[in-house]
Amino acid sequence: MKSAATARSVASWLDAEPGFRALAARVDRLVALQARLAGACPGIPLTVVSLEAGTLTVMTPSAAWAGRLRQMTPTLLALVRQDCAQVSRIRIVPQRRASATMRAAGAPRAALPPRALADLAQLMAEVEGPALEQALANLVRRHRGAR
Repeated sequence: MKSAATARSVASWLDAEPGFRALAARVDRLVALQARLAGACPGIPLTVVSLEAGTLTVMTPSAAWAGRLRQMTPTLLALVRQDCAQVSRIRIVPQRRASATMRAAGAPRAALPPRALADLAQLMAEVEGPALEQALANLVRRHRGAR
């Protein structure tokens, strides 16, 4: 019994708090926009993220879904404006994956053996064409400096 009374007192305190009421109204608006978009685009995974300065930000799980939704933006904007006239633009962003942002460094390459560097230097002296000669010179210089 004590927990139910405590929950009611906390809920009444939150209802009386103006900051919480504003936040709750904002969340309700985003949830309504989410439901409206989900109803208009069944089967397309999307999440309404924010509504700031007239821009409604919608997140999708991939760039392919984002591209598909971008094609539908004029229709979606007209639909959303029926419920929320303050929306002037829809921004669609793909969700970033954690694995894409933190790629593991590959194993360092083994150094070229001295015999291979000597062969490349000899080839450099025999080739015709300044571009190939310069590329071989850069390759030999880079690998000799890495040792």
